[in-house]
Amino acid sequence: MNLSRLAVLAVTTLVVTACASVSVTNEWRDPGWSGPPASNVLVVGVARGDTTRRIFEDTFVQQLHSAGYQAAASYASIPPGSDGSAKLGELVKHTGAEIILVTRLQRVEQRVNVTPSGPGYGGFYGWYGGAWASTPSVTQYEVVTLETSIWDARSEKLVWTVTTQGLGTNDIPKATQQLAATLIPKLKADGVLR
Repeated sequence: MNLSRLAVLAVTTLVVTACASVSVTNEWRDPGWSGPPASNVLVVGVARGDTTRRIFEDTFVQQLHSAGYQAAASYASIPPGSDGSAKLGELVKHTGAEIILVTRLQRVEQRVNVTPSGPGYGGFYGWYGGAWASTPSVTQYEVVTLETSIWDARSEKLVWTVTTQGLGTNDIPKATQQLAATLIPKLKADGVLR
């Protein structure tokens, strides 16, 4: 197997397997917001592609249901390609949502990691031959930064927001499950969810 194929295999493996972690990089909570904690959530995914939006919203809603919360996806009432502002208010009333969870992509960064592999031992001549034979390991990957905001449906004010980072993947359901697994406990601990 030549080095370029090996590098592609390593990158593919890294992207598929390493997307298992999502980390919170920044967070803010309105110090003046006293709740009460919510049990009914409207989920809004901001995406250019309607398929991506639907998959994200359905998956996050399912994760909220699994955690014992009421939740609804916005796509059923807000058509693709429109800002949906007028219909959003109607949807909040119709679903009884207490908070609105909105997630949007902030940026995608391409990163490269070069790890040199050292030459072997065995004196200068063994070291010198090993130095020529060894090649560095190069991996390329994407880091995806998302912003998730919570809006109080009653006051229409922003009450909580975080940015998260994770490795890029084309598996939207899995990435959404990982995001939900990171955010739902945090929302509960911060008193935003019951």
